[in-house]
Amino acid sequence: MPMYPEACSDFLICTVMYRQHLRTVFEPGAVCTEQTNSRAGNEFQMRVRVISQTLGDLWRNRDMMNPFVSGFYSVQLISHKLLRYAAPVFLLLILLSTALLAADSWFFAGLLAIQAAFYLIALGAWVLERKNFKLGLLAAPLYFVLANLSSTVAFYKFLRGERYVRWEPIR
Repeated sequence: MPMYPEACSDFLICTVMYRQHLRTVFEPGAVCTEQTNSRAGNEFQMRVRVISQTLGDLWRNRDMMNPFVSGFYSVQLISHKLLRYAAPVFLLLILLSTALLAADSWFFAGLLAIQAAFYLIALGAWVLERKNFKLGLLAAPLYFVLANLSSTVAFYKFLRGERYVRWEPIR
């Protein structure tokens, strides 16, 4: 199967290998380094691109999510890719159901307050990062929200047919 321009090569190479009844093997001596994004905006753009590409690859290889076709590999694709990228839907449902239940329960009102505080902390971390503050522990909520927001945007772009054929890595 030839590689197409908008493919997420990391994901697609493994899927093509599995389709050909080959396997991947962990090699502890293989080392790869990569410069990571230090800014939320760059991380967001990278995640949107990668998730959008991966959704396209999943769609083109949707037969591999059938356990009768690919066995346990289908479970890995569904759990590690599909459900992970669907997490924003579940988070929204949790927030809405907690808000509905909070009207009649102190327990759920407390949970709603914790959820709201978490999202406000993430927003505050984003504002602080834009002002060049070191985030420390505040980076965790920001990263969590950023990862789920990028999944939402990538899914929207995938549905619209937007494709990423070219990108510039951080150097």
